[in-house]
Amino acid sequence: MDGPPSLWHSPPVARDPRFRPFRIALWVVYLLVVGVSVGLAIRSIVKNLRGPAPPAALRALPTRAALRVCVVELEALHREQNERAWRVGADAGEGDAVSRWQVWSREWEQRVRDLAERCRLDAGEPDPQGFGGREELARARDAVLAVHRGYTAQVSRFAQQEAALARAAAAALQEARAALARPPG
Repeated sequence: MDGPPSLWHSPPVARDPRFRPFRIALWVVYLLVVGVSVGLAIRSIVKNLRGPAPPAALRALPTRAALRVCVVELEALHREQNERAWRVGADAGEGDAVSRWQVWSREWEQRVRDLAERCRLDAGEPDPQGFGGREELARARDAVLAVHRGYTAQVSRFAQQEAALARAAAAALQEARAALARPPG
């Protein structure tokens, strides 16, 4: 290999020893810039994955009237989930019924979390007003969430095992409707 040196194996360059501190400083600055950039990117990704920070909880515990409103809201959420579960059964033949349930389910769970935070259901400090009700409301919330988990398990199980039957029934009904709509002849 007596030819000219290739680009891949260029001969070593003699470096002036007077500039060694500057080269070291440049490497340190370069590595700091890269490290800070990577750190900021990781921080941004983690922050985005966590989602928005929940609003700061109020310091004072909710009043008796506020807890009554919380009970009414929790009852409304419970009624809504029962109605939605029946609607999933009625819409079982549609292809996107399960995905609509899943989207609705995530939003519904977020509303329950918001209610629990707003009503301070998981606050550990005792109630200074002495009228109570938060612990019972927290137990009611847990019971409503248990029902929701049951509904979600049933919807998932149905989607895995029997969704083809529901789609076939919906298609057969649609064919029957189309056949009856045709003029005799």
